[in-house]
Amino acid sequence: LVEVQALVSASELVPPRRVVSGLDRNRLALVLAVLGRHGGIGLGASDVFVNVVGGVRVDEPGADLAVALAVASATKRVALGSRGGERPLACFGELGLTGELRTVAHGDRRLAEARRFGLAPVLEPAAHATLGAALRSALHPVRPAAAA
Repeated sequence: LVEVQALVSASELVPPRRVVSGLDRNRLALVLAVLGRHGGIGLGASDVFVNVVGGVRVDEPGADLAVALAVASATKRVALGSRGGERPLACFGELGLTGELRTVAHGDRRLAEARRFGLAPVLEPAAHATLGAALRSALHPVRPAAAA
């Protein structure tokens, strides 16, 4: 398991910056393109920073969904997590160029590891066929502390 963080801000540069730590820069470009085309989240005028926490290097497409959700959350300024927002979100899946979520190796192990850490529900390709479905399931408005 790894934690993926993202920051999205308006850019004053042309072209905007794409800064990554722990991921392949070309993989990020693919994820951003799929987010724009199939997720309705255009980032052409935004700087995008993505970090895998702890200095870990992720070199497999199973992290695509985590990157996409982190960027979408940062762009829309909404929390990721369960409906109540009390638990962090776990997810895995490869993004296809047409916006579909593809299964990845060892999905059963990934589910077991997430559950071992108390992360539930887990967004996975078997439950969410497309990026759009995963976005709708994962992005929730943040309630102000006074309303909680």
